[in-house]
Amino acid sequence: MNLLNLMKAKKSQRYLYLTMIIIVIIGIFLRFVNLDNKVYWHDEIYTTLHINGYGWDQWKTNVFTGKIIGVDTLQYYLHLNPNKTLADTLNILAKDDPHHPPLYYTLVRYWRQFFGDSITIIRSFSAFVSLLILPAISWFSWELFGLHLVGIITIILVAISPFFVLYAQEAREYALWTVFLILSNSSLLRAIKLTKNKVNLQKKDYLFWGIYSLSTMLSLYTSLVSIFVIISQIVYLIFAQGFRITKIIILQGLALLISFITFIPWILVFFGNYEQYETATSWTRESTVSNLLLFQNLGLNLTRIFFDLDWRFYNLLTYLVVFGVLLLVVYALYFLYKNTSPKSWELIFALIIIQLVFLFIPDLLWGGIRSISLRYLTPSVVAIDLAVAYLLSGKLIKHNTNPINIWSVITIMIFSSGVISCTINSQSDTSWSKYISSDLPLVSQIINATNYPLLISNDQSYHPGNIMALSYLLKPDVKLQLLSEEKGYKIPDKFRNIFLLNPSDELRESLENQSGVKAKPIPSDHYIGLWKIELNHINYKISE
Repeated sequence: MNLLNLMKAKKSQRYLYLTMIIIVIIGIFLRFVNLDNKVYWHDEIYTTLHINGYGWDQWKTNVFTGKIIGVDTLQYYLHLNPNKTLADTLNILAKDDPHHPPLYYTLVRYWRQFFGDSITIIRSFSAFVSLLILPAISWFSWELFGLHLVGIITIILVAISPFFVLYAQEAREYALWTVFLILSNSSLLRAIKLTKNKVNLQKKDYLFWGIYSLSTMLSLYTSLVSIFVIISQIVYLIFAQGFRITKIIILQGLALLISFITFIPWILVFFGNYEQYETATSWTRESTVSNLLLFQNLGLNLTRIFFDLDWRFYNLLTYLVVFGVLLLVVYALYFLYKNTSPKSWELIFALIIIQLVFLFIPDLLWGGIRSISLRYLTPSVVAIDLAVAYLLSGKLIKHNTNPINIWSVITIMIFSSGVISCTINSQSDTSWSKYISSDLPLVSQIINATNYPLLISNDQSYHPGNIMALSYLLKPDVKLQLLSEEKGYKIPDKFRNIFLLNPSDELRESLENQSGVKAKPIPSDHYIGLWKIELNHINYKISE
């Protein structure tokens, strides 16, 4: 390489680093933009209820009484109650949602107590925590590859990933879990390097085994899906150590033993309330879709790591995007396999394959939708980002004397798609991840546009959570009548506009037979059915 080419390469490298810094700043900024803009959906409602110490039987029995109530009655349960303590939060989690360990809920409870009681505040916890993912993923990348450029590109991919930005703005545990699962893998790799080829270990050599044990324990206390990460690590080490019981295998076993011993309290809680866990998660096993739809959703989830405008397969461009991203990821994994040692690529492959084995394969064989939710595949997402970052850095280094090449164009396209996706999504009031609540903004607009409305609903399925979420969007003068028993129900008078939200067929037929009313459906999605009572069919006087 002559001097002129060397100077050009260094100049293009400086521009590259400057561009990367700007993109990362944009990604950080987008995590905090319009935190309260998107609908506070069904699952986030249960986050709030758990934090506030209200169990299903406590708030449901007080709200679904058949009495006419105001929005403020629902909002009462969505604000911190000074009479409720952390013990109430832990008891409710154990009783209602034992599959959600308590660490995230404990931290967010104190966060709200200190900073305030609003949607922006509760979501801001995830946004701030998500910033820790950036240095964590950089460390993980360094332990795997030892290349600064790979770490920088990985940080960029995560900073502007529509997936990571989405969950950085959600009042759920997934941003916190991502931090711990990355730290768990990073500290494991560091501990292995410090232990390898040493006959006698000193105290400082055990430090990272302790960090590995601690981060694994915290990961378990954040999400039970961490068990699949642990299995991935065990499989990785078994292969890396040549199926031999070595000092590294023993130390990992001891570290994991300590993690599980400290996790015993919640293990006892989980199995003590296993029947409730089965009930709460039955939707992942009992809901079934075709294998074609499973593969289509897997393809969509893959694209959402890099590009997400909430396209579906009725859009022909979706097929092109999915194919392009699939080609990129497959080639990245192949490139990783051919150009790194097994001790690097085996962990990446394990994190991807184990998640698919335990979530996607059961869906194919026995039915269910375990793999539909991308959040449960977060370890695979992290691994894919690392593989793609290694591919891009390798190609950019190879062509560093020629700044205009196919791989620089591909890199720019990937970065641009992330920035564009996150920017557009920041202005939206919903997203694909909030699917069962996506139409709530539309429902609230329809109801709020009327005078003196009454909304009638029931306590079946996911309706209670959606009703609570809707309370953030409804005008204060909207009245609600929430039913636990629909049999014999009659519509009250004194209301000009009456709506039914997700009524059962029996309720609609009963109303039309008893009151001489006609219920007209208002177009909405599969999860939210809104009906309007046509008042000209009612045989009683409406008060003025």
